[in-house]
Amino acid sequence: MIMMTHHLLAFICGLYSLEYGLVPHYAVYFGGVSEFSSIFLALSTLFQYHPPSALVPADSPKLPLLKALELFCQAMFVLTFFIFRIVGWLHTTTKFLIDSRYVMRNKLVNRYQPGSGWFLWYLITISLLLSMLQIFWFWQIVEKVKSMV
Repeated sequence: MIMMTHHLLAFICGLYSLEYGLVPHYAVYFGGVSEFSSIFLALSTLFQYHPPSALVPADSPKLPLLKALELFCQAMFVLTFFIFRIVGWLHTTTKFLIDSRYVMRNKLVNRYQPGSGWFLWYLITISLLLSMLQIFWFWQIVEKVKSMV
């Protein structure tokens, strides 16, 4: 349910970002760059459904290579999640919040795009909620890594 809600809220952000043309440079990070870790998550998930031992015979010389690839994808997911969804996300969110405060204090949002003030508040709220979600997910990832060691 959390994942579906996350995607629905992100869809609304993307849709109205296009409609109002607000914060396009932040949309690039939140909707694109931060998703880089998902590449490794998808590959790791693929190995959950199709483990290396099920893909090749036990005596195949490819088995150690596939197991190494699985471990590499898992490690890269953890690393890229931390870089893009913790460090980069929090840095970009902080810049976004500072810029949003400036825009609201100087009443620039309605001058630039009339009627879009509600959406800026929506983006601020969602960015804070999604930041908490990123931290929650990272905590779950750390717990999973700790259980594997």
